[in-house]
Amino acid sequence: MGQKLLDLIDGYPMADVTGTLDRDISSIAYDSRKVEPEGLFIAMPGHHHDGGRFIGQAIEKKAGAFVTEMPEKQIVEAGFQDSGVTAIHVDDSRHVLAWVSDRFYGRPSDQLDLIGITGTNGKTTLTYLLERIFETAGHSCGVIGSINYRYGGTEYPAPMTTPEALEINRMLSEMTGQGVEKCCIEVSSHSLALKRARELRFAVAVFTNLTRDHLDYHKTLEHYKDSKKILFRDCKIQKQVINIDDPVGREIVQENSIETLTTGLDSPADVTAEDCVLSEDGIWFTLKTPSGSQSIQSPLLGRHNAYNLLSASAVALAQGISLAHIAQGIQSLERVPGRFEKVQQGQDFIVAIDYAHTDDALANALKAARTISENRVIVVFGCGGDRDPGKRKEMGRVALEMSDFAVITSDNPRTEDPKQIILNICKGIPANRKPKEHFVILPNRREAINFAISRAQTGDLVLIAGKGHEDYQILNTGKIHFDDREEAERALKERLGVNE
Repeated sequence: MGQKLLDLIDGYPMADVTGTLDRDISSIAYDSRKVEPEGLFIAMPGHHHDGGRFIGQAIEKKAGAFVTEMPEKQIVEAGFQDSGVTAIHVDDSRHVLAWVSDRFYGRPSDQLDLIGITGTNGKTTLTYLLERIFETAGHSCGVIGSINYRYGGTEYPAPMTTPEALEINRMLSEMTGQGVEKCCIEVSSHSLALKRARELRFAVAVFTNLTRDHLDYHKTLEHYKDSKKILFRDCKIQKQVINIDDPVGREIVQENSIETLTTGLDSPADVTAEDCVLSEDGIWFTLKTPSGSQSIQSPLLGRHNAYNLLSASAVALAQGISLAHIAQGIQSLERVPGRFEKVQQGQDFIVAIDYAHTDDALANALKAARTISENRVIVVFGCGGDRDPGKRKEMGRVALEMSDFAVITSDNPRTEDPKQIILNICKGIPANRKPKEHFVILPNRREAINFAISRAQTGDLVLIAGKGHEDYQILNTGKIHFDDREEAERALKERLGVNE
């Protein structure tokens, strides 16, 4: 799939060019180890390594050209101009990666309906709902999300929620080659700040909500919010679906003129729910839309999932899907991996695992737990290391205020001391919550899960929060296999005396 360098870079503002643009490019790489002969190397600045340091390695691997933010003077001083390789100096090599990747793969986002979903919570559940709705209506659908990347009958592990622009465009190209008609992609705040989605064309962009998260990267809530808004401000969008119960959603609607469908449970919105009932068996409501009304029934649990159902319905309507197909698709989705997913071994209490790892997501999960529990709500939770330490206190407060008993444990401590993370969590514990009576600290996550399940009584609900679908734990010594579902099943079998 060779392309002319001139065609790939055409229209992008370049500061300087050394060498010819009239050359064939065999491939694109931003990792110098993956450079192929006559390939284009994009040297991007990074948090840990500056891609400019690896230009020499790319040239050794016979790259045909490279893009860098390094000024022409430094390029000359480094002697790169004597190698016969074309050097392109730009102000923003990350944007260039998105630009040339889009063109190298033939603008694949033009050849299917791309649904971009951003927000703090709900992105993954929305991809599952939309995938089911589209397939119910007879459309093939791919997904690029935090659990996996899946299309054409194959699933691939997801090393990150939103991959680099090169991988996104490669996958979209593969999807179009396989006849995939629609693709749902989770668009993270990191990916927007790093311009991974900049040159994609979105048939529909979705905003779910915004609460505190990722401040280890964004530093301030304002920067986090602004990064989310990039999707609606700087990207190419035909239509948008916005939750206007969220104040940031209302800001987005006010700040652009894109064709919009608003959603909300409390606000006057285009797509809303009437007579909403939440129970241990699911969600029921009458979907009210500009296209009419439809009875909706879903096995998903909790008010937060009612918002997800509204967003999915609005996207489907924007894509011309009938209300009947929307209802059928929603009803057919029984579970989302790691999202309030029940673990059942015949016990007389409920065990559920959930990905909730922010105070808002944990509050939503505990509200759902309270709705369906016949007795106490017990929560097992921790906080990740090397991430925003400010949310730890808030998660401690939410967990202790909204549960009957909490088991505070380790999550993915990474390079931090788990005990220090737990101390940060404990700063949020309300004064009226006492050790042993209302909570216990067990840093070993396996022991914490065992403890909660061993203490559960008839009608209780044990919520194991934080890791959801993840099947690993990241420790200072490296990544180990650890799956909350497997651990819960093992603890239940041990308590019930079930032989393997």
